[in-house]
Amino acid sequence: MRSAPEKPCWIIVAFQTDKSRNQQHKPSIFDHCNLTNVFVMLNSRRYLQIDYIDTNFTEQKFSRVFGDAKVFRTKFCNVDGLFISPNITPVDYKELFPMFVFDLSKQSEKLKNSVTNIQIKAQFSENVAANTEAFAVVISDKSIIFQSDGNKMRVEY
Repeated sequence: MRSAPEKPCWIIVAFQTDKSRNQQHKPSIFDHCNLTNVFVMLNSRRYLQIDYIDTNFTEQKFSRVFGDAKVFRTKFCNVDGLFISPNITPVDYKELFPMFVFDLSKQSEKLKNSVTNIQIKAQFSENVAANTEAFAVVISDKSIIFQSDGNKMRVEY
């Protein structure tokens, strides 16, 4: 039984152009689509509150979005970034894995106990190519407990 809806803690957004219907392209690779700004709206509250100013993938200006992706790994997986590197260089990030990560863990109490309307808004420096799809992964605060009792497995959440 739930007392309140799960609150989103992280949202990861990525784009792909012409990969889902084309077997010649690798579906594990994403595209930056010349994105200049992206943000999430939870009800009427905006995350990030400050725009990704000067994000420009063609001019190699994407250090902030790359940094946010690295911070996600450190916070979500409890991995110390100083000791264990994800081995993804900025070039790899730009060419293969441009994913945009939003830390939503610091929400007001009003949002934590209500149904949340999620909107993702993105801006691009040029028209997005045909057959481009947007993907979003929402990670909530829901906990899952697996219990094993002999031959039976029970899942609680």
